[in-house]
Amino acid sequence: MRNLEMLSGLPLSLAETGQLLFGPGVVVAETKARLLDELTPVALDQAVCRGSQEIAYYMYNGVYRQSDAAQLAGLPIRYELTLIPPRRLGREFIKTFGHIHNRHPQSGLTYAEVCEVLLGKAHFFFQTLDVTGPEASTAFYVEVKAGEKVIIPPDFDHLTINPGPGPLLFADLISLAVTGIYDRYKASRGAAYLEIVGEDGQAQFIPNPHYRTVPVLQKAAIKDYPALRLTCAEPLYTAFAQGRGNPESWSFLTDPGHFWPTFPDLKGEFGRQ
Repeated sequence: MRNLEMLSGLPLSLAETGQLLFGPGVVVAETKARLLDELTPVALDQAVCRGSQEIAYYMYNGVYRQSDAAQLAGLPIRYELTLIPPRRLGREFIKTFGHIHNRHPQSGLTYAEVCEVLLGKAHFFFQTLDVTGPEASTAFYVEVKAGEKVIIPPDFDHLTINPGPGPLLFADLISLAVTGIYDRYKASRGAAYLEIVGEDGQAQFIPNPHYRTVPVLQKAAIKDYPALRLTCAEPLYTAFAQGRGNPESWSFLTDPGHFWPTFPDLKGEFGRQ
C-alpha cells in the first residue's frame, strides 16, 4: 500500500493491485476509464490497441473532502485525478489520448490548466497543430516528478505520457467550463512526436511519421510560482481548497485572457512573444 496523503493533501493510497483507494470523507463526483481500444487512432502501432477492452487509464473528476464542500460550493473549477498504469503500446509508452480545450467566449483563447504529479514521472507534451498537414510549428515537453507542478497554457494541444516503470498518478485543476476536443489528434493520428523505447532500450521521442512537418522538439523547465502557492512545498489540493480556492486566486483558469499577464515568463518559452 502506497500512502499518498502527504503529497496530495487528501487521504489517498495506491494498493498493490494498482487500485486507487480513497479514504473516509473523500467525494468523487465522476469516475471514468479509457480503454486501450479507444487509443487506436493515436497509437503508433494501432494493432496493439484495436479491439482491446483492457483499461488504459482511469479518470476521477470532481474530487474533494466532504469537509471542504461548503467552501468549494459554487466555485467554477474542480480538482481531478488521472491514474495511468505502467504498460507499453508496442514500442510506445502508454499515454492519454490528447486534446485541446474549448475557447473562452470573450478572450477567444482556450482554457488553461494546472497539473501536479503525485506518483511516478510524467512527460507532459504540448504542441501547436494544423490538422490539414498535419503539421506543427511548436512542440515542447516537460518532465514532471512527484510533487512538481506544470502549467498548461492556452492554445496548445496536449497529452500526458507515462515513461516510467511504475504507475503515474497526477492531479489537475480545471475550469468547469472546459470541454476536451479530441478530434484534432484523431485526425492527425496522434501528436507530432511519440515516445518509444529505442533499440538501445532507452526512452526517446520520434517524429510522428504521419506528419508532413514537425519542429525540433524542445524540453521546457519546471517553474515554481510561490505567489500563487504553486510549488513543491504545498499540495495542489491544499492550495485550492483551504481558503484559497476562489475565483480570484485562479482567474487564469476561468478566464484565459488572464493567463499571459499572470505568467509572462512563459511567453518566450512557449513561443508567445
